[in-house]
Amino acid sequence: MSGTSYDNIRMIIGDTNSAVRQGIKTALFAHGFRNIRDASRLPTLHTAVEQNEVDLVVCDCALPEGDVSAMIYDVRHNRIGDNPFIVLIALAASPTPDVIARIIDSGADDLIAKPISPAILIDRVTRLTRARKRFVVTSDYIGPNRRDTLRPDDEAIPLIEVPNPLSAKTSGQSVSDLQKQIDAARMLVNEEKMLRHARQIVYLVDQLVPKYQAGETDDTIIPALDRLLSVAQDISRRLEGTRFSHVGDLCQSMVDLASKVRTNPMDPKPKDLRLMPELAGAISTAFSSEAHADLAYDISETARRYAGPTAQ
Repeated sequence: MSGTSYDNIRMIIGDTNSAVRQGIKTALFAHGFRNIRDASRLPTLHTAVEQNEVDLVVCDCALPEGDVSAMIYDVRHNRIGDNPFIVLIALAASPTPDVIARIIDSGADDLIAKPISPAILIDRVTRLTRARKRFVVTSDYIGPNRRDTLRPDDEAIPLIEVPNPLSAKTSGQSVSDLQKQIDAARMLVNEEKMLRHARQIVYLVDQLVPKYQAGETDDTIIPALDRLLSVAQDISRRLEGTRFSHVGDLCQSMVDLASKVRTNPMDPKPKDLRLMPELAGAISTAFSSEAHADLAYDISETARRYAGPTAQ
């Protein structure tokens, strides 16, 4: 990328091998990078991300004292730091199918096999600077879209253009303008995540209730209940300050109900099973239009009265 200035890019390299870190730093410095930090353990890198001190992370996925894939996942889900759109490149000495799947599912921008060639890394960084993949949001994933086409049975999921700090900072865009883009994209991703969660709640309830009714309480029940509880809790976490705040009581009612059923997963009360589809449908409906705020309130009040004081 001739003429491109990388001196404003804040970068951190994570690797246990000091020679590897120094080799990458030397190559990138020659390419125009000036603000380069390095780390030999994950907590150091985690702190830099959490304190919003980096735009680009290049990190060995086996960095000790933590789980790199989990950190990347948390960045993308806006649980660490204030920018879920930093560029994340993972390195892997043994890119087994399991390692590849974990990195892809975490939402990383790229994965490079080790031993790493500085030329390959520079090429990947250059490509990401020029054109970053649009993001896709599902109930369990936020990150680059990795499909060129949809399968015939796939639901059409919108692709989201997210900020690219590499492109922004190499093109001279102001920090304030970049932050505005980050804030707007973060809100868009957050809303899309809640919509996907609402559909996931309906899906999970549609799987759970018929099994209970048929007496088929197999080993899928508890994981499904745990997932239902996790999704309902995550929606509640994301609601504050959004146009869907009226769904808060409904989601909390689902959290309470799922928690109650989870305490006795193989023999829940019939009234709880009757309430579960009603709540799921109300959550889905409430997310489809703000006009359903009154309906959401009425059903959540009914849920609280129906579940009783033991719904913790």
